[in-house]
Amino acid sequence: MTPRDALIAAAREFNGGRYFEAHEALEEALDDLPDEQWNLFLGLIQIAVGYHKITQGLWSGAARMLTIGLEKVEGLPPRYGGVSLEPLRTRARRDRDALDARRFDDAAFRADPPRLQPTPA
Repeated sequence: MTPRDALIAAAREFNGGRYFEAHEALEEALDDLPDEQWNLFLGLIQIAVGYHKITQGLWSGAARMLTIGLEKVEGLPPRYGGVSLEPLRTRARRDRDALDARRFDDAAFRADPPRLQPTPA
């Protein structure tokens, strides 16, 4: 699976609320990944795991995974490696901050879930 194919498959799963499956789709590409995309994929994997933990009600673990995922993608350009990162970073920061402040709104999260947006090839 090419990195692009993995991103498309992951976006399909992520945007369907299947965050664990999105993480698995991204992991499949790690062996064939160019070095310059390593932080992108690891960060996206960790963010997907963070959102999976949210669906499980594991708030502190979710906040931790969102934080370490964000650390990996924060220095990357807004559009990088086939992904529009800025909307995802903004959302992940907001959700992480709400989790840390213990004011996360699970109903609002489910009504308006985060999105992983691939950019045109």
